[in-house]
Amino acid sequence: MVLLKFHGGCQQIGMSCVEVETQKGRVLLDCGMTPDTGEIPKIDDRAIDAVIVSHAHLDHCGAIPFYKFKKVYCTHPTADLMFITWRDTLNLTKAYKEEDIQQAMESIECLNYYEERQISENIKFKFYNAGHILGSASIYLEADGKKILYTGDINEGISRTLLPADTDIDEIDVLIIESTYGSPLDIKPARKTLEKQLIDEIAETIENGGKVIIPVFAIGRAQEILLIINNYMRSGKLKEVPIYTDGSLIHATAVYMSYINWLNPKIKNMVENRINPFGEIKKADERLVFNKEPCIVVSTSGMVQGGPVLKYLKLLKDPKNKLILTGYQAEGTLGRELEEGAKEIQPFKNKIPINGKVVKIEFSAHGDYNSLVRYIKKIPKPEKAIVMHGERYQSLSFAMTIWKTLKIPTFVPVKGTILPI
Repeated sequence: MVLLKFHGGCQQIGMSCVEVETQKGRVLLDCGMTPDTGEIPKIDDRAIDAVIVSHAHLDHCGAIPFYKFKKVYCTHPTADLMFITWRDTLNLTKAYKEEDIQQAMESIECLNYYEERQISENIKFKFYNAGHILGSASIYLEADGKKILYTGDINEGISRTLLPADTDIDEIDVLIIESTYGSPLDIKPARKTLEKQLIDEIAETIENGGKVIIPVFAIGRAQEILLIINNYMRSGKLKEVPIYTDGSLIHATAVYMSYINWLNPKIKNMVENRINPFGEIKKADERLVFNKEPCIVVSTSGMVQGGPVLKYLKLLKDPKNKLILTGYQAEGTLGRELEEGAKEIQPFKNKIPINGKVVKIEFSAHGDYNSLVRYIKKIPKPEKAIVMHGERYQSLSFAMTIWKTLKIPTFVPVKGTILPI
């Protein structure tokens, strides 16, 4: 018998962690941290043969340095990006020490997509492309003859940086799928529509002599936004002004450039034609950012909850300037306060009046409801499905869709659930 133990990521976005236990081996699928609270799964690391990591976002890999795992498997880009994620966490929260990160890095073994690896006598796995961020993977695990597909975070559609998630997948007994946008209400505008909204908002501010602040997640979102802005500037559809960057997105973008063969082939073609797809990465100089000339500042963190973006919020005292939120803003974050129309904020000692405009244009690296349904229809039909990584309403709604529409028995676990398969 194979047991699935759910340590996190159940009816929540954060702390994704599933344990697969057989009589002869135990592995973890992800070992994440909850971004806003710092909560981590409760794991006996001595009993775990290996952790298999889907991708380098905090909610999927952030807890690994807390433990001493024997082996951590991931793709080559994920290893480089996880280091950035862990260093960011260390700098912002002091959650763990430098030597914990070093120990975690030394336990990593990297694989390419489709490369099979035997973990124990009765457990083997391989990675498929998940289309979410650079190096992101869905994990196909065979345990005691049971075939499990753990999607991690997936995007079934093509993006500027990545090809879509693989759907040509081997036979599946159990599908463990994310549900970030799992409600039928979660239908997002077309990518081109979002891009036009972004460029229109930037152009309006620049024409008025203002400055644009764009908080971003360092890995994935930052690169998409830089690609879009630079593409429109090169085409002449957006006036050229300085683009300043700050935070760990600078290092993450360098990692993207070092793995162009893992990205959308269009990026490789641009590089071969001596075009830098992400533009010149100019480290923000406060003397220039706070002068009178229009500019764009792209900086971490994406939820405006820490990192260098906080020091640029002073620009919002001026009604000519604008903040563009490009992703989900969790409750309790400054980003959520700004999204909900706060008239003043207090990131530091002194309060800042918000006279500038705040706009939200949500660029997600997750598939929306329609995309998730298409994904399940494209892959081999599983015997059962398990819905994770979504708020309670999204998880339950998506489970209902899978059961009613696709006729697949579906479960929505809570933290601590143990499910025999």
